[in-house]
Amino acid sequence: MRNTLSLLGCLVVVVLFQGALLAQNGKVLTLDECIQIALQNNNQLRSTRYEVERAGAGIVVARASVLPTINASLQSGRTQVGETVDSRDIPVVDPETGQPIINPETGRPIVDRVKSIIPSRSFYGHTMSFTLNQTLFNGGRNWNSIKQAQASFDATSQRLAATRQSTIALVKQRYFELLKALKLEQELRLAVQRSRDQLERTRSMYEIGSVAQVDVYRSEVTLGQDEINLINQQNVVKIARSNLNVAMGRDPETPLDVVEANVEPEPLQMTLEEAMAIAEQNNPDLKRFEFEMRSTEYARKIAMAAFWPNIGVSVSYRRSNENFDRVYGDLARNFVVNVGARFDLNLFNGFADRAEVRRQVAAYNVARENWMNTKRQIQLQVKQAYLNLEAFERIAEINERNVRAAEEEYRLAQERYRVGAGTQLEVTEAQVSLTRARVSLVRAEYDEMIARAQLEAVLGLADAK
Repeated sequence: MRNTLSLLGCLVVVVLFQGALLAQNGKVLTLDECIQIALQNNNQLRSTRYEVERAGAGIVVARASVLPTINASLQSGRTQVGETVDSRDIPVVDPETGQPIINPETGRPIVDRVKSIIPSRSFYGHTMSFTLNQTLFNGGRNWNSIKQAQASFDATSQRLAATRQSTIALVKQRYFELLKALKLEQELRLAVQRSRDQLERTRSMYEIGSVAQVDVYRSEVTLGQDEINLINQQNVVKIARSNLNVAMGRDPETPLDVVEANVEPEPLQMTLEEAMAIAEQNNPDLKRFEFEMRSTEYARKIAMAAFWPNIGVSVSYRRSNENFDRVYGDLARNFVVNVGARFDLNLFNGFADRAEVRRQVAAYNVARENWMNTKRQIQLQVKQAYLNLEAFERIAEINERNVRAAEEEYRLAQERYRVGAGTQLEVTEAQVSLTRARVSLVRAEYDEMIARAQLEAVLGLADAK
């Protein structure tokens, strides 16, 4: 007895250890774990995060345009000039009068070419300067650039949210499809077992002469068809498992098993109009196009700023001398301060400014059309998902009644056949009806979960739980 208990204890430990090891390897996953893996592995999600970071840096760059720019320059160096030969023409002067002697033929002074040699020399040079520039007015270009950068950042952030929502929705759909495939495989395996049991009963009844041999053949055909359905469904399971792996950003052949999702079907708590209003408010794709419209509108204003003058001021402070101490010391002397203002106005540049305005207006119109088309598409998706979910809820209720009726029909057909009051055809039809009803119930239950995940995604609520 003790040996038996010890053996059972060892088996329990081994099973628990294998289960823990399996969980650590990530082969048995819950829905939340699958979603987290997908969010970590999704390449598009990672690249969009980098784009958000880049757009955020663009805001900082745009803000810098309204701030003053300050430049400092410190230079020190030694200059070496080699010996230089200089040739110059010197007028010949009358020693008595001290006036240049004029050539009577040309009427020009007579000159002598004199060469002079400048010896090699070297000197130091030190310069220190500070310059401040501030733009006072440029037609709102800088401020609209900041607003455009913010709108671009918001649009990119919404694209990141949309990618995250679609990733979660896809994983949910693939997860439920795998569960549905596994459940259907289980139902079809039960159908094969029912057909096998019915074939054994029919053979037993044929051996004692209660039924004809044609009933045995009919039972064998039914069993064969159920086995074919099971084989096909097993392939569906393999494909569904690969699809979930790919949705999680993993190799399709990665070992994977999932646990049953603990999702309680809930009736719809909103009308179709309320669902559309929620989608217009929360859907990240629609928000993205709204921000892209804002960005193009600010781009148009930036282009219009080219017709306004550019006004700014500048202040510079400069010190330069051969003596180091006179540049970096005694700051009250030996300096130059310049204060100035600038006024720039582009009078003509080949109509490029007008063309740029038209280009930005066209870009705004394109963004607006994209927004309107996306809005219509989202309304259509909301309506489809809402109606599908509503239909699957009713279908599931009907299928539950059908399963109960089919089970009773199958039980009665078996009983009638056993006592000789029914036929094999009735049993086969009842068996097929039962399998069809149970399969339809499984499909409806999981299709309802998939439709709910699709509706949450288009409403922008896929990440709400």
